[in-house]
Amino acid sequence: MTPRPSRKSVGVVFAVIFVDILGFGIVIPNLAYYVAAYPMPEAVQGWFHIFGVKDPSAVFVGLLQTAYSGLQLVAAPLWGRLSDRIGRKPVLLFSLGGFSVAWAIFAFAPTLGILVAARSLAGAFGANVSTAQAYMADVFPAGERAKGMGLVGMAFGLGFVLGPVIGALLASDVVIGLFDGPPDVLRRTVPALAAAGLSATATVLGLVFLKESHPRGSAPAAAMAPRRPLGERLRAALHGAYGRYLFAYFAVIMGFSGLETMFSQFNLQVLGLTQQSNTLVFAVVGLTLAVVQGGLIGRLTARYGSPGILRVGMVILALFTAAYGWQGYLPSGGLALLILIIIGSATGMSLTNPSVLGLISNLADPSKQGATMGITASAATLGRTLGPLVAGLLYARMGPPWPFTVGAALAVVALMLLPREA
Repeated sequence: MTPRPSRKSVGVVFAVIFVDILGFGIVIPNLAYYVAAYPMPEAVQGWFHIFGVKDPSAVFVGLLQTAYSGLQLVAAPLWGRLSDRIGRKPVLLFSLGGFSVAWAIFAFAPTLGILVAARSLAGAFGANVSTAQAYMADVFPAGERAKGMGLVGMAFGLGFVLGPVIGALLASDVVIGLFDGPPDVLRRTVPALAAAGLSATATVLGLVFLKESHPRGSAPAAAMAPRRPLGERLRAALHGAYGRYLFAYFAVIMGFSGLETMFSQFNLQVLGLTQQSNTLVFAVVGLTLAVVQGGLIGRLTARYGSPGILRVGMVILALFTAAYGWQGYLPSGGLALLILIIIGSATGMSLTNPSVLGLISNLADPSKQGATMGITASAATLGRTLGPLVAGLLYARMGPPWPFTVGAALAVVALMLLPREA
């Protein structure tokens, strides 16, 4: 019998997912400034020089995000399986505690290598979203499970929207001025310690309020008929319109996560923005995402349909992403032009992301909705793993405009992949 969902338990699980996703975005506005604060080891510079890399710092900026998402991709199924064996609560609490420790290490990392290692550790411990989703599946009856997954989606959305904004605000002069210490150091430690504190708070709340939904030794949450081989299941899942939407979604996420990672590097090196101006840019991004995804997308979809909105969103995303990369070579329009371009790019992504997810969800068999969205989430995580690293290499080897140019090209590829009926 499915246990009755407790508001407190569901609230804690919501907080777990929100904190995990917040961890991905909270460092994005300041990545370039973090890397610039550390001396690049001579041996590392020598190796990069051999391979023709002009700007090693750009590679490390991408590596910080790739390390986080890559370890999440590897660790998520491991946490999920462990929670099936020993229960959801111990896995959630242990991973939350580890997440908090990883952020504390990140805050006080003495070298660039330890900074990357701490980011990797945060990714591994932050990969408990699959366990949190399993908890929701445990406590919501089959007829109400969509409600539980809707809460998961809301936590994801809030984390992605608010993460960069919170990171930018915590690194602002107003907040940094409240503390004693070198400003460059505080701009790394304050956001990281805030993330550690949020995770520690969620751990304590979980310890007190979270009820076990899947006791040790109980049957798996979603029980099941004999499973087909993985390759056969993937071929079946990727067949037809769903496969085309999935690859299009992967391309968009890969391109956007790459350019999102390189924003701060580009703003610092090409546009010469201060960290405060960078804060304003990311606040505008967050506001745009909130306005479009929080209100406009529903009205636009009701009037024009998801397929049409998806195509328009991809076109807008491609145009403004390319414009972002080449604005440094145009007559200077100052911060106003930058904000106009970033609003366009964020609007394109805000129209694209919910539209493609809605279309994928509509295609899914109701009995396989969770599995379908799980594959979709894995594709997005893979895109967020590859995108930052590829963008960093493009920036370092080919120059600042190229991560944005390739990101725009990926949006065009995604548009071409859409089914004809879309």
